[in-house]
Amino acid sequence: MAKVTFVPSGRSVEARQGETILRAASRARVPITQRCGGNGSCTMCKVRIDGDSKVSPPCEIEKRWISSAELARGVRLACQTKIQGTTRVSLPQSKLAAVVQAQLAEQRERREGQEKTQE
Repeated sequence: MAKVTFVPSGRSVEARQGETILRAASRARVPITQRCGGNGSCTMCKVRIDGDSKVSPPCEIEKRWISSAELARGVRLACQTKIQGTTRVSLPQSKLAAVVQAQLAEQRERREGQEKTQE
């Protein structure tokens, strides 16, 4: 068994060697968007494998859909990448979450600006 940690949630799960990241994420209740049922055809399940993680080398499907530059940065398809040992997986931020965070930051800045003018 190998420990797989998902960032930014920090959730971890024990995974069998050869289990896909997508399957491990599902068991850890970490959502990874995908539409193709794990066939590697929608490319929605892109994740980044961090540093010294132990995973399978890129398969032909990944080489077809992910540029060599992205592969070099650790970008992989969760549905095709198999766990080979301790692994750390960074999930991309959803577009909705990014918009909400930007709006919250803007509100915070406005509030801080108003407090300074009132002093």
